[in-house]
Amino acid sequence: MTPSSTPPPAGPRISAAEIAAALRLPVPTEQQQAIIEHPPAPMLVVAGAGSGKTETMAARVVWLVANGYAEPEQVLGLTFTRKAAAELAGRVGTRLRALTAAGVIDGAAGARPEETDGVVAAPPTISTYHAYAGRLVREHALRLGREPDARLLSEAAAWQYAHAVVSNDEGPLEEIGKAESTITNAVIDLAGEMAEHLVTPDQLDAWLAGFDERLEVIEGAGRALLAESKAMRKALRAKRSLVPVLQRYAALKRDHGAMDFADQMAVAAELAMRFPEVGRIERERFSSVLLDEFQDTSHAQLHLLAALFAPAGADGPGHCVTAVGDPHQSIYAWRGASAATLAQFPAVFGAASVSVLPLSVTWRNDRAILDAANTVAEPLRAGAVVPVEPLSAAPAAGDGRIEVARLETVDAEAALVADWIAQRRAEGAQSAAVLCRKRSQFPAGGGA
Repeated sequence: MTPSSTPPPAGPRISAAEIAAALRLPVPTEQQQAIIEHPPAPMLVVAGAGSGKTETMAARVVWLVANGYAEPEQVLGLTFTRKAAAELAGRVGTRLRALTAAGVIDGAAGARPEETDGVVAAPPTISTYHAYAGRLVREHALRLGREPDARLLSEAAAWQYAHAVVSNDEGPLEEIGKAESTITNAVIDLAGEMAEHLVTPDQLDAWLAGFDERLEVIEGAGRALLAESKAMRKALRAKRSLVPVLQRYAALKRDHGAMDFADQMAVAAELAMRFPEVGRIERERFSSVLLDEFQDTSHAQLHLLAALFAPAGADGPGHCVTAVGDPHQSIYAWRGASAATLAQFPAVFGAASVSVLPLSVTWRNDRAILDAANTVAEPLRAGAVVPVEPLSAAPAAGDGRIEVARLETVDAEAALVADWIAQRRAEGAQSAAVLCRKRSQFPAGGGA
């Protein structure tokens, strides 16, 4: 059954609280209920650390299915790691099976509970962003004249391909480095950044040439360049010297029917942007889409998802896309991701309007810890690309305690932390975490 053939229900017949009661789960908070029961239209959820994001996403899927807005197999959930995907899939599958067995909802594809024996035959598709892109490439690569079964290169294999090109290159690459390994790493890094930003070697060469020409015009007019500008021009000229190497690297991968993860995402984005049919197929396949860790999506991923699931018309409700993210937890800037994608969501996926809802009640910490965290994070909230509410404590949270110490050496600090953890364990604490300011402190922290 496709979304286009499924008549929309007149309205929800079962609430998030009733579903939680049937599953013997805690009653959702007001924030969670607003998110779970949001109509099937685009929605951005700004979720703070420890705010029950996975729990709320799972409940959102279950509510959509229970109220007839989607069949289980019409739900797509995307996240970054296999572990996160497995956790979300496990929660959703367990709850749908429990509701089916209890007779609260029918089994998959309309079957009666007694026919499915409590088993949802066609579960939602919960995947990583890269695995989903890989599936699109396998199904549609021929539209671009690419092999659908291209070999996916590991990091080591990609490095070997790049090194083979570098070792056979006779161009002037001294500005990059003298060692072939240094140049190879530069090729790998720049190729990945270009793929994540959907930039071709020719486009990079044209932009760098134009920028260099503008600097020459400034100098030609008798205006001296600042030292920083001269250093920047030198660095950009070095990058431009890599363009022929990048072209040969891309050609080598293509000749061998291979691509790396960044290539795979770029090809998937190109397919979605150039062939509207691909988006139509995906929208018919998935009526409801959940996008986890949206603050870490790259430029290529944003364009891929927009081309697939953006609304067809400005006056319509838009496709049911729920994006969840927190600008304070963006960790993939090194590969082109930006928390600014959160700010772009309403414009990219919105129709008449897009709801931006908070999820800020955190279940991990006591009040004193949250007060300190909110104080430290205040400058981040002030400059956030989307509204971010301060974290608030759960009703059952304790007062908490913060202890501060200033030690003369790293070893003394590690010993104090070790003693502190030992005391807490003796008092019955079940877990602890040690955060280090820099990697060189890991050995001391590990000893603790």
